[in-house]
Amino acid sequence: MAAEGGASWYAYLLSKAVPDLPDPLNVREWTSRDIARLDPEQQEQWKAAQLEELEALKKRQVYELADLPPGRKAIKNRWVFDIKSDGRKKARLVAKGFSQIEGLDYDEIFSPVVRFESVRTILALAALEKWTVESLDVKTAFLYGNLDEEIYMEQPDGFRSKGKGQERKVLRLRKAIYGLKQAARAWWTELDQSLKALGFTCLYADAGIFVSKHTDSTLVIMLAYVDNIIVTGPNTAQVQKKKQLFMERWECRDLGKCTEFLRMQIKYEERRILIDQTAYLEKILKRFGMSDAKHAKTPLPTGYKPMPFQGTSSLGLRSQYQSVIGYLIYLMIGT
Repeated sequence: MAAEGGASWYAYLLSKAVPDLPDPLNVREWTSRDIARLDPEQQEQWKAAQLEELEALKKRQVYELADLPPGRKAIKNRWVFDIKSDGRKKARLVAKGFSQIEGLDYDEIFSPVVRFESVRTILALAALEKWTVESLDVKTAFLYGNLDEEIYMEQPDGFRSKGKGQERKVLRLRKAIYGLKQAARAWWTELDQSLKALGFTCLYADAGIFVSKHTDSTLVIMLAYVDNIIVTGPNTAQVQKKKQLFMERWECRDLGKCTEFLRMQIKYEERRILIDQTAYLEKILKRFGMSDAKHAKTPLPTGYKPMPFQGTSSLGLRSQYQSVIGYLIYLMIGT
């Protein structure tokens, strides 16, 4: 029938085909092609999120259009999509840092973050002493870090500059961008310097904890895990003052009383603070089709000995196994 109907009939059949829509549970794994398969209204919403990200890059003067120098190679990039807990659609332009060359595109990459043990300890202290616990989220944190290296990146798909010869140009990165190997290091350096200017001292035992203290009544403790910030201390006025000074230095979302941190839900009772990752765990179960699985107090029977897998492994199966292990480790170190 398609042969007799010709190209127009074949095109008609294709236009009526039901699209294979992307998995809504794996938004972080979507690509630009997945976005293009959504209905027009959703496409517009995601495009608005992409434009918001590009506007943030432009506002921070992260890059400038330039010609690629002879002998240099521009690194690639991709869009990473996410839906926040409050329903906001988020699109982030991420550099493919694996294509960077050590010694040419980057040097130091280590970036300290607060340890989970430290978070639990400070929350326990706040519960016992009835401290105020406030939280902040630094917007586009990595875009603040200055780059010492000369790095070029391709223009993002779907948003290439128009004009004579503009489409062939690349982006000369002036500041760090998500995905670069040195991005986290550059942000932490900027954060450390700014907190020192605000009177904070970084602890030697945990570089993700900053303390400001002149007297016992002025003690303020700040915990930093990349762009997630907790501010706490015995004096509410001092906590609010330091929080406000921090927000004047960095563009933040004021989250108020801390109710969530690093996928941990935080609830307050009289001299007690309860933390759990139940919502995160439910999300994991749903993703791997185990929402209706039966509960078991003992996951494995006594004396269980795992048998070697005799089948043929695939990239999909290996990736799924690695994801499960990663999620379980995060739960283990969290709560």
